[in-house]
Amino acid sequence: MADKLTKEKVAELAKEIKERAHLTYTPVGISLIKSEAEIPEGARRPSERGQRWMECLAENIVRTMGWTIAMTMSDHFCMMAATGLGHIELPEYLAEGKTGAHHTKNPDIGKELQGTLEACFQKPRSTVGVMLTPATEPLFMPQGLVIYGNPSQIGKIAKGIAWYRGAPVPATAGGLAACVIAAWAITIDKKPRVTLPCSGAKIFGHVEENDVVLATPVEELPDIVEGMKATDFILPYPTAKFMFFEPRMPKSYPLDYKTYEAWKAGKK
Repeated sequence: MADKLTKEKVAELAKEIKERAHLTYTPVGISLIKSEAEIPEGARRPSERGQRWMECLAENIVRTMGWTIAMTMSDHFCMMAATGLGHIELPEYLAEGKTGAHHTKNPDIGKELQGTLEACFQKPRSTVGVMLTPATEPLFMPQGLVIYGNPSQIGKIAKGIAWYRGAPVPATAGGLAACVIAAWAITIDKKPRVTLPCSGAKIFGHVEENDVVLATPVEELPDIVEGMKATDFILPYPTAKFMFFEPRMPKSYPLDYKTYEAWKAGKK
């Protein structure tokens, strides 16, 4: 089924995922582009407003306002994101762990941390930009989806993925440039991945305290929907709490029937 996906089918599947997980936000469709000619009519550009935006901020606008946004080098604010998404070579002043060192105990550890991120970079100058669109009403055929939700919502989707993949969904947390990790999962690793928003996404991208992200190639969407349906019996959302039990009350708060029956028996 995946090889027959169309923009319209992606929209249908994205809507079903949103409805089944009761997502607050619209899933974001994402594609890396090799030519500006791929940018559809109606896409908005930060540069048209005389601004440059963070990738995470653009994702927030798409998931909350429903805009389609295209960003090339004239639109990007964050050069680490522009590098990781394949638009440029990593500038020397950011290389050799110089960025990672801001996030770690010492420069050597920073170099290690940054190295894990650079392993997820797109090939330098392999792309000219990134496009983002509401996946439920996409203006282009996305390569993947970036889905924001609370832990229970993303857990519901991940449960559906585990149902057909036979393994837990891998996760990344505590690193840099979560947007780069999401693009890598979609276009290179080609497997669903959960990420916790990075510090930039929290500060500049308006990500909420309880937001978790799941990135997936669009080819996974039919199986994800099938898995979500199949696991409704064990993990529906909203989560069904176990309710078939008899509670107990402390003796200092005698509202229970046992106390009443004992009291009643004593009256006889």
